[in-house]
Amino acid sequence: MQIFSFLFDRHLEKTVLAAAIALSVFMLTRPEDSKISAVRSISSFLLYPVGRADDYFISVEELSAENDRLRGLVVSLSHENERLTQFRDERNRLRELLGFRKDSFYEFMPCDVIARSSSRFHHSITVDRGSGSGVLPGMPVVGYKGLAGRVTQVFSSSSRVLLLNNKSVLVSCLVKRSRVVGVLAWERGNLFSLDYVGKEEDVLPGDTLITSGFGRVFPGGFPVGTVFQVADEKTELSRRVGIVCMTDLNKLEEVFIVIGGRDWEGGEAWLELEKSRREEENADDDEKDGGGGGGEQ
Repeated sequence: MQIFSFLFDRHLEKTVLAAAIALSVFMLTRPEDSKISAVRSISSFLLYPVGRADDYFISVEELSAENDRLRGLVVSLSHENERLTQFRDERNRLRELLGFRKDSFYEFMPCDVIARSSSRFHHSITVDRGSGSGVLPGMPVVGYKGLAGRVTQVFSSSSRVLLLNNKSVLVSCLVKRSRVVGVLAWERGNLFSLDYVGKEEDVLPGDTLITSGFGRVFPGGFPVGTVFQVADEKTELSRRVGIVCMTDLNKLEEVFIVIGGRDWEGGEAWLELEKSRREEENADDDEKDGGGGGGEQ
């Protein structure tokens, strides 16, 4: 330890020079291939911090660009929310004038899938919510993308959900674009058919299917599937409409139980979004004011 202290503390320049000379002599005595390999290793070692710094600045630039895009998205969603709020208020006023029931939207209870029962004729899942959470038989169940099934049995801390891919489950649906009504029936896998659709009905591949709300088994407006095939039946009176379900019923891990409706005015999610947007705008204004103050000084 004393010799290192003597060399580097008292004679640093001489020590570095001697090490450089020794390294040069060593390199001169090495074969050509070894020289090239050693130079590459040394240059990589010396330039490694520079490369890391370059990657750091690239990451910062990417994060900054992504942050700008997200800010723009928040502003766009906020303005879109304001526009939709105006349409909502106008719609509610018209419904009130015409004597229609006040419209509402739904609350969703998140659940984890804790068991799965799958056979040739029966497909169901068990979720970790039961009567203790307010679950009742008949409540609709949805996934992230659309309708999944309905509650059939309720226990104290769990519930059984009958999925759409059962022959016994029929859902009244309508085509979102043309409002054509049909009955969804399971065929195989994640594929369904929309029955009782006339030959002259306006249904096209790519159309979105939503629940109609008829029969009050499932509330109206929930996405169900997408039309992938339209063909005329041999009887020439109806059309065969093939549907692929939006929710992959064989890979459900989390679902949401539709537990009831609430008024449109209770949009807590949009209120939180608006609050976050305003806080972000205030932070930007404070940052600009701080930068301007520094310039004036």
